[in-house]
Amino acid sequence: MKPTLLALLTAALLASCAPQEEATTTTDTGTVSTETNEPGVDNPIAEGEGAMDDAADPGVDSTMTNDDDANTSEEIDMAVGDGLEGTVTDFDGTAQTFTLNENDANYAVTVDESTVFEGGATTAEEFFGTDRADASIAVEGEIDEAASTLKANKITLN
Repeated sequence: MKPTLLALLTAALLASCAPQEEATTTTDTGTVSTETNEPGVDNPIAEGEGAMDDAADPGVDSTMTNDDDANTSEEIDMAVGDGLEGTVTDFDGTAQTFTLNENDANYAVTVDESTVFEGGATTAEEFFGTDRADASIAVEGEIDEAASTLKANKITLN
């Protein structure tokens, strides 16, 4: 019995001297979304848009990290699918039409007399009076993914 007891005591002594990893506790203070995560529904969380938001990577949605004039409420609206940010293509100032390129997807933007303009141009005349090709803009409004159109409620020229 002495050799067994001696072996157990030696093992216990060696185990107590072995290096141990420090335990760390992490607390997640992130907000919880009340959105559904159903793919196909206008939901950026389910479609992966809100998960990785990096302005340095143009292939990732940069709605929240870009440097535009939109306030936090407007940024959140755009992040949940009530608008888009991107660059202007196919600009036609006479017809007051343009296409918005957002992460390699193109949306035909429509405006009407109730569309609000902010940023570098505060009226439709100012916005469409200058060639805006390749301009960085944010457009809030109703997105029709199937038709690739966006009915603009507000356009912010960055």
